[in-house]
Amino acid sequence: MPTSLLEPAAPSIAAASVCSADGTRIGFSRLGQGPAVVFVHGSVSTHTDWMPVAKLLSRSFACFVIDRRGRGKNGPENSTYSMERECEDIAAVAGAAGSGAALVGHSYGAICALEVAMRIPVRRLVVYEPPLRVGGLIAGEYLGPYAQAIAANELDAALEIGLKRFTRLSEPAIDKLRASRAWSRLRTLAPTWTRELQIMDSISPDVERYRAITCPIMLLAGTESPEHPMKDAARALAQGLPGMQTEILTGQGHMAMRNAPALVARLIKDFLASL
Repeated sequence: MPTSLLEPAAPSIAAASVCSADGTRIGFSRLGQGPAVVFVHGSVSTHTDWMPVAKLLSRSFACFVIDRRGRGKNGPENSTYSMERECEDIAAVAGAAGSGAALVGHSYGAICALEVAMRIPVRRLVVYEPPLRVGGLIAGEYLGPYAQAIAANELDAALEIGLKRFTRLSEPAIDKLRASRAWSRLRTLAPTWTRELQIMDSISPDVERYRAITCPIMLLAGTESPEHPMKDAARALAQGLPGMQTEILTGQGHMAMRNAPALVARLIKDFLASL
């Protein structure tokens, strides 16, 4: 039997955009039919990080995969960057998705998703390793050298600082990444990291404030992720939000949506369907 008859057809992907509260054009990809799910990517990344999962979930859900401001085909920004602007952008896409949309965020995008869920109604919330500063600052003393390298257009040097000090990657892992095709994309996105790190270091480490979120929440956390700021933040959220569902991704780190999309898609689907 031909392979094409054994595999589901690739989903149709439509590019669209909405106008955020400050007039900035925010782009997203839409695929699938069913209840709406909005996906928010993290730092030095784009909507492509969530696409492997969204393609799987598109069999059951209408997936809206955002390109956050400052990247993709988004329009020029019409106001000073802040967490409030990020929340307005996500809220605008959620509005386009329709009432009752679920929200899924990864890393810095998970922090944004938590903040959005305190501002607007969200049906369900999935957060994958938000790097909250419960165990200390995320960038701290290394933010200055990173920003200086960016200002000097020394993007390789900036990324080495960021990947080693902010995401806690090992030297071999950084070397492997540098040799991959992904490095060029990281170089392009490196300047957007500075302002996001400033926000991460400024957000309150008090996770109990997220108790204001009224919808069910699922936390995804990898066993291979670094202690700080991933595992310590996950533990703090689990303790501070006792009703939250926690799913441990055995053998996975901070990028399971790319490395194990079927696992992540199954967990999200089961969470959304069981409530």
